[in-house]
Formats: sequence, structure tokens, C-alpha cells
Amino acid sequence: MSLRRAIKAEGLGNFLKLGYAMATSQKVPPAPKPQNETLRAARVSETGLIGRDVSRQFEIFAEIAKTILGCETGMVNLLDGACQYTIGGAGKGYDPLLGVPQDLTFCQYALLSPEPFIVPDTSRDERFAGSALTKPPLNCGFYAGFPLNTPDGVVLGTLCGTHPTPLSPNEEQLRLMTKLATTAAAQIQLMTEQSSLTASRIVGMLAKFRQFAPDGTLDELMGFLDFCARGTAPAATMDMLAADAIIASEAGDWRLTRDGTDLRAALGLAPETYRGSEQTIAPEGRGVDDLLGKLG
Repeated sequence: MSLRRAIKAEGLGNFLKLGYAMATSQKVPPAPKPQNETLRAARVSETGLIGRDVSRQFEIFAEIAKTILGCETGMVNLLDGACQYTIGGAGKGYDPLLGVPQDLTFCQYALLSPEPFIVPDTSRDERFAGSALTKPPLNCGFYAGFPLNTPDGVVLGTLCGTHPTPLSPNEEQLRLMTKLATTAAAQIQLMTEQSSLTASRIVGMLAKFRQFAPDGTLDELMGFLDFCARGTAPAATMDMLAADAIIASEAGDWRLTRDGTDLRAALGLAPETYRGSEQTIAPEGRGVDDLLGKLG
């Protein structure tokens, strides 16, 4: 955990209170590992959300959870086996890039079942009574964690709420929270699939790029896409594209060569997205090859 990030997220006063509470309180007993922990941790990693600030997409789930439960804080948490990351929160300050040791959390217990994990009164639960979770500045007297389940039964984390005093959610609250957690999990799955699709597309584009530039790198491909979009790219990339005869300078202006134009088409880029000029006739030495190609 980054000390600077923790102080910034909690504020110096609360950070010192938390440190004192942890030093003087009983430890939360570690929860048993889920039977599919290796797969579960891998799935969390595959989301690609840890280490990214996606709070704008997930704060709304935390806000609605807080409203449904009538509690002080709401959070969307991912747990990777070592740390818990709050990717969306409401009711208190948090840092979406700050990992909290998983064995210090309530949510570690919510990974064990696809059903909600509810602690109406933490002072009556021997696992949490007297722990730092129940003392200032956290003051958790109530906890409700709703698993973020994948379609094949993997629990990625929780949609949860906490409150300073005990609460007893009714059946309607539990029903709404379960539905909300299902929607939050679906949003995570959608973002994961979109990231995988983007990565797969980039790999395919790089393979096509290397048909024209056998030693081409991902940076060079991204530079080519920049050039097509804006008519320019970083100087070092422009030099690489020129060395591969994908672009050429004419009267001080950079343009696509015939190969560059063919590459643009191979990558599925619309001609109207190109911001420069382009070569419309084959360079010297290519005419015979083109003629033979047309003759079959």
C-alpha cells in the first residue's frame, strides 16, 4: 500500500486514527480461500480494471447501493487475492488505485459464496467485534456484501455497504441489491470483453502492418494510425515509416506511398480519415509488377 496515497485518501487525521486502531485492536481472522481461488484471481486480473481509474463508470452503483440500504457508504470492490480495490465508491473519500490488504477487509468473506454476506451488527460477530473495522475512523457497525458473480460462478468482488450502527435490510432491499450487483458485474464483464476485443484487433492490425513493414513495432503501427488521423506523428516514428517506404516526403509535405495507401486499406481505415496527401501512381520500378498482376 502506498503511504502517500493512503494519507491522501483518508486525510492525515483519519490515517493516524486508523493506524492506532490497527495497532491496538484484534486482527480479523483470514477467511478461507475460495475453492476456485486461482481461477478467481486470474479472472480479476483479466478484467484489466485494477490500476485504472474507472470510478466514473462505477460510482453510480455505489450511490444507488447506499440509497437502497440506507447506509453511510457504498462501494464496488475487486479483490485480486492480495488486495481489495474500490473501483467505485460513495459516502467517503477513496482512491481507486489504492489497494487495501485483502485480509483486513469484510469483503474477503463475501468471496466464499454467490449469496449475499450480511453482518447486521458487527459487535455481535466474533470475527469482527473489537477489530479496527469497528473503531474510528472506519466505525463499521453494519456490513452487507453482494458478490459480483460471473455467469460461470466466479466471484470477482463485491457491491457492498457499511454503516456506523447496526441495520437489518428487509427482503425488498436484499432483492434490489442483488439485482444491482448483477448489473454491476455485467458492466465489468462488458468492459473486460471490450478490452479483449480491442487487444485482439490491435494484434490483427499489427500482423497486417508487418506485411508491409516486416520489422514493424506496435509503436510504429500506432504512429501510422496517428499519421492517418492527423497527417503527422512523432519524428522518430515518421523516420521509421519513411524507412519502410510507407510514407515519403515531397516538396516538404509527407504523404502516403502506394504501399502506405494499400496498408491503410488493409487496416480498414476509411480514406476520408486521412489528413495528408497520397501517391496515386506507382513508384518507379513497380509498373511492370502491377501490369503482370492485372494480367494474372
